[in-house]
Amino acid sequence: MKAKVLVTGAYGLLGSHTVKELIENGYHVRAFGRDAEKLQKLASEYESDRIDIFCGDFCNAAEIEKACDGMDFVIHCGALLKGWGRRSEYIRTNVGGTKNVLDACEKHNVKRLVHTSSPSAHALKNNLNITEEDQNENNRLNYYIESKLLAEKLVRGQDRVPYSMIRPRGITGIGDKNMLPVLINVNRQIGIPLFQKGKVLVDLVCAENAALALRLCMEKDEALGQAYNITNGEPKPVTELAEEMFTALGTKAKYIRLPFMPVYAAAGIMEAVWKLLRIYDKAPPLTRINVCTLGRSQIFSIEKARKELGYEPKVSLSEMIKKYAEDYKRG
Repeated sequence: MKAKVLVTGAYGLLGSHTVKELIENGYHVRAFGRDAEKLQKLASEYESDRIDIFCGDFCNAAEIEKACDGMDFVIHCGALLKGWGRRSEYIRTNVGGTKNVLDACEKHNVKRLVHTSSPSAHALKNNLNITEEDQNENNRLNYYIESKLLAEKLVRGQDRVPYSMIRPRGITGIGDKNMLPVLINVNRQIGIPLFQKGKVLVDLVCAENAALALRLCMEKDEALGQAYNITNGEPKPVTELAEEMFTALGTKAKYIRLPFMPVYAAAGIMEAVWKLLRIYDKAPPLTRINVCTLGRSQIFSIEKARKELGYEPKVSLSEMIKKYAEDYKRG
C-alpha cells in the first residue's frame, strides 16, 4: 500500500473528492473533521483498510497534532468558506488553523503539506490571463479572501515544512453549497444579474479536477514550494452557463440587466450597514465579491499546472452540470 495521507475538511466538497481521488490511487487516507457522523458516512463508502477517521478541529492544536501522527503527507482542504461573517472567525480558522497544521506537520516530520489556497485577483476590470504571479496580496474584498491570503503567506513564508499549494477557482459539483445553489435561488427570486450584456466569462473548476491537482501537488517533485492556479480551463459566458444549467434542471433562466458600478457601490453600502449593525449571521442581499464574480471576467491561466504537474481536467463543466442537475432533482 502507498503512503498515508491526512485530509482535513474531509467530508466537504473538495475534501470528499480528494479522499476518493487518493483511495482510488492506492493511498491510505485519514479523514479529519469535526462531525463524527459525517466522517462515519464518508468512511462507509470505502474498504475499512483504506480509510480511518479522526474527529477533531484543526483550530485545536492538540487535536490536529495527534491526527498527524504517523502520516506521510497532509492535504489541508479545511477552511471557513461561508461568504459572510466576523473577521475574527475567518482569522481564527483559516490563519490560526493553518498555523496549527504547519506545527503538527513539523512535529511529525510530514514529507509534504499540500495547502488549498485561493486565487485573489478580483478587480474592477476584466482580466483574461491571470497567472500565479498576478496574485493580489492586498485584496481585501471580503474577510474570506483576506484570511486565505494571510494563510498562504504563512505557508510560503516558512521553511520548516515542505509544501506545495493550489489556488482553485470556483470549486463546484455535487455537494456544492456556495455557488450553484445560490444561482438557482437567485434565478427563482429575481433573476440572474446580467452585466455587460451577458458577455462576462465565468471560470470554474469541478471538484474532481481540484482533487486531482491536490494529488499531483503531493506526488510531483516539481511542485515543491510552488503554487498553481487550478480551473477547468473552459471559461463560459454567464448566460451560456445559466442556460445549460437551467435546461438540465428542466426550467428556464431569467435575467435582470444591471449596470456594474452602481450595483458595486450599492453592495459596498450594504456591507457597511451590515457591519455597523453587527449582522453576521446572514449576508447582505448584495456583496462586492458576488458583483465582481458575475460582473467582471477573471480568467486564470492553468499553463503552469499543465506543464509542471501534468494536470489535465478529467471532468468537463457540461458533465458536471448534468450530474449536478440529476442529483438536485432527486432531492
